[in-house]
Amino acid sequence: MLQLNRIGDLVLTTPALNALREIWPLSHITIALSEACQELVPALPKIDSVLIFNRKLRLNRRLFSQLLTGQFDVCLDFTGTDRSALLSLASRARKRVAFSSARKGPIRALIYQQFVQVPVNPAHEIDRMYQLIRPLGVPPPLADLHPILNVPPIARQRIARLLRECGVPGDFALIQPGSAATEKYWLPERWAEVILALQHKHQLPCVLTGGPDPFEQDHLREIQTAMAVLGSGPLPLPLVTLAGQLDLALLTALVERSRLIVSCDTAVVHMASAFRRPQVTLFGPTNPFQWRPRHDQARVVSAAFQGGVLTCFDPNSPSAPMSAITTSAALAACAELLSATAPPSTPLVLPVAPSPLPSPQP
Repeated sequence: MLQLNRIGDLVLTTPALNALREIWPLSHITIALSEACQELVPALPKIDSVLIFNRKLRLNRRLFSQLLTGQFDVCLDFTGTDRSALLSLASRARKRVAFSSARKGPIRALIYQQFVQVPVNPAHEIDRMYQLIRPLGVPPPLADLHPILNVPPIARQRIARLLRECGVPGDFALIQPGSAATEKYWLPERWAEVILALQHKHQLPCVLTGGPDPFEQDHLREIQTAMAVLGSGPLPLPLVTLAGQLDLALLTALVERSRLIVSCDTAVVHMASAFRRPQVTLFGPTNPFQWRPRHDQARVVSAAFQGGVLTCFDPNSPSAPMSAITTSAALAACAELLSATAPPSTPLVLPVAPSPLPSPQP
């Protein structure tokens, strides 16, 4: 499997990965992913080996050596770029499969043996990923697909200890304001209003997460400055900033433990969906039809919809700037989830893995 895209794309590929393992339990599954995603490997459904791709091609000598010397029967290219096409060819797999959107020019037609036609707009991204494994005899899903992640026990223990040290031994809200795309950033003062409301009205400590990117770190500082301006005295509960301090396995454990996740459209959305955690996701330039969490504890607030929580999703929905999302819409979604769900009184249990799929007919 080749999945060289971002973290969120890898998480959305996990149902396909899990289905392959279920239908061929004795097969050897190798996944090639970008170096930015390698920390998430311990949380993925069972795989046998991992190949790491570096964005600088000259640093991939070992990767190409592993591909050329491996004995691969099938190569599934979930990425569809020139680089993934090159890796597909290097795999020398007898069957190489890609999306029809990757078929560009005569060379690609020679690299792959099969192209899978999937409508781009009318499909949720997780369903589109799943379609790539259908030519291998995998039956269609019987219900909506959700991401599948398994938190390593050591990551759970480390997060529990870290939260205790930060003064947050119980319930908390996870706030993820940042994203790899700057156009998905919400206004700092509105994040500040949400955090203050969660602290004062809902009695929830807040944990801020994010990456080490300087722009994202500046955004977090702006949020904290806005809180100081809007607030009236000391916060009643802890406000913990862990941005840039967690690897992906620890972040996954933190998401699993959260009472509520509030974020823009980023990888944390799909992590929370894997554990069916109560979550509020803010969508602006991207269409929630393709990227939204689909479980019953998820609420979507769209900049293109001024009525609050979005319940009907249109593949042709227009985009809108994040500034169109009001604080009241985000807080109404938070309040709805917090009033409808009781805090967990026992340790969270991982979602049950899907039932084994029937073996393909010869």
